[in-house]
Amino acid sequence: MTISATTALAPKDARKSFDKAKENVKKQKWAEARKELEKAVTVYPKYAAAWHQLGLIHEKNNDLDAARKAYTEALSADARFISPYMQLAQMAVKEAKWQDVADTTSRVVKLNPFNFPQAYFYNAVANYNLQKLDAAEASAREALKIDSEHRIAKTSHLLGVILAQKNDYTGAAEHMENYLKFAPQANDAGQVRKQLEEIRRFTAAPAQQQ
Repeated sequence: MTISATTALAPKDARKSFDKAKENVKKQKWAEARKELEKAVTVYPKYAAAWHQLGLIHEKNNDLDAARKAYTEALSADARFISPYMQLAQMAVKEAKWQDVADTTSRVVKLNPFNFPQAYFYNAVANYNLQKLDAAEASAREALKIDSEHRIAKTSHLLGVILAQKNDYTGAAEHMENYLKFAPQANDAGQVRKQLEEIRRFTAAPAQQQ
């Protein structure tokens, strides 16, 4: 689903412009690549992959409105094309538009619930910021389940924070320990260690009272 079905239907001229654009991207000739992509979508307005690539170039140039429009055009052409959803979600994360993040990533995991741990992670972040802790916990656990190589180690920290807010201090400590194990050199490792120490005080307190 990171490849659009509309690509196979692209006419020859549109494909030729798209291929030229890809070559220009490799050479970091962004203006030339943009022009070729604009030709491609003019010839074939349903060229979702070309719209997506055009969005990436606009985003690289910090033209976020144009990027958003291009990604939206890509999805209008192919609503099952996941890559534009992920770009829109990342943009919404940067802008702290949490409901947009939640809505966009929900679409991704409905289309493909097995291969996009990043979508579950963003969904967990969004729901945490929306104070929907049960939904945030569920998405974080799904992210951990399918991210077997722990590429998104931050999920463990997030789940630890969520569980701490739900007064599950044992679970919170376990997941924060996992984060430090998976990402010991993370920029926020020192801060997480302090959080972990605080949580351990909570878990030790009942034992001391007995």
